[in-house]
Amino acid sequence: MPVEVKRFFFSRDENAFFTALERALSRTPYRVFPNVRLNDLFRITAETQRGAVYARLRDKHVDFLIVDGTAAYRPVLAIELDGASHQSEKQQHRDAVKDVAFQSAGLKLIRLPSRTYSVEELGQLLQAELPSLRR
Repeated sequence: MPVEVKRFFFSRDENAFFTALERALSRTPYRVFPNVRLNDLFRITAETQRGAVYARLRDKHVDFLIVDGTAAYRPVLAIELDGASHQSEKQQHRDAVKDVAFQSAGLKLIRLPSRTYSVEELGQLLQAELPSLRR
């Protein structure tokens, strides 16, 4: 097959964010998974719409999914890093589909500008979003 391993799994911003996010969560029961396909995350509940919904979610992923490691890895929060590409009309449409899917499933999705975040900054953000981290 004409394939090869990509040289980089993440963009530079995604790599820095993932590293800081893992550090911010290191002493908590939460774990982070990168690049999770929406069809692996969501269960389609309307049998008559299964094919159409699957097609709308196909090829879409969330940048980072935070799960509760003490509750069978139950998803608790999703994070999207929005870079310059998110300004295009096509990407805005894809983002809108994601937003509707997360809202319909009752799973919070936060969108952050793609930039460098400190561990402390992410810790504060996570405390605001995950009540069990509040002191």
